Amino acid sequence: MDCRNTNARLFFHCRILMPLCLSGVLASKWRKKVINMKKRLAIILASILLTANKQKAYASPIQVPEDIKEISIDLGKRYNFCPELIQSICFKESSFRTYAENDGCIGIMQVSPVWHADRMKKLGVKDLFNARENMIVAVDYLSELKEQYEDIGIVLMVYNGDSSAGAVLEGTADISEYADNVLAVSAELERANGK
Repeated sequence: MDCRNTNARLFFHCRILMPLCLSGVLASKWRKKVINMKKRLAIILASILLTANKQKAYASPIQVPEDIKEISIDLGKRYNFCPELIQSICFKESSFRTYAENDGCIGIMQVSPVWHADRMKKLGVKDLFNARENMIVAVDYLSELKEQYEDIGIVLMVYNGDSSAGAVLEGTADISEYADNVLAVSAELERANGK
């Protein structure tokens, strides 16, 4: 067997020697080789990360449908809300699917017709499967929550029905994974839009 090739050596060590080397002299040699391989891998990964951080142009892997962009920009202006944040909620709630349904919530931003019946009536909304109407109800609610709580992390938690939002307000808990994810997607979309 020719062990000059790094891949061949790795295969030889991992598949043939490792089972034989679980104890004894060969085990310590194998451990040293694994440690050296891990160090080399760490250096390679660090150089990749450093190179990636130097990139100036951002391309978001999330493709927001044009109609959703237009609606979110319009509602963002009307309610003084970041359009990318609206888009990120749409992505998180339904992956931009206007006919999504889950636990009684409907549409692109997963609006509950039970909880928001009065709001729908006030806004003249009849069809939550219509992206614009669904987003109007959701952004109106988000705007109300923003006035009440100010902190966007808490707003997102309350919007998502997270009961631990009170603990975050008291400083005894961190914002939820849902809120973190929505904010991360929003930041990614903002970078992609040059903001």
